[in-house]
Amino acid sequence: MGVKSIEFEFKNIKFVVIMSINNTLSSIELKVNKLVEYYTELKKKNSELDSEKTQLFEKLNAKEIEISSLQEKIKLINISKTVDVSSDDIKNTRMKINSYVREIDKCIALLNS
Repeated sequence: MGVKSIEFEFKNIKFVVIMSINNTLSSIELKVNKLVEYYTELKKKNSELDSEKTQLFEKLNAKEIEISSLQEKIKLINISKTVDVSSDDIKNTRMKINSYVREIDKCIALLNS
């Protein structure tokens, strides 16, 4: 590699500064390596965050389905409480409610698969 020199005078004193191209290239190479390393770390972190985001969305969707199911059960319970009839009618109403709950559970199972 070539050697670069700069000459200048200051207060009648002559200075010669020799700059090595190798030193300059080594400095640039070191900085590029640090940038590549930093980029790799950021890329890995980004991937981890994407994975975490996906998992959180899946959990959120599952909770929304669960909330919807529970709200339906509450509606059915409230309906059954308002019915004031004989014990046979209560039995039939409970059977219908149980049937609705089973149907809702089947729908949830289908959504989860």
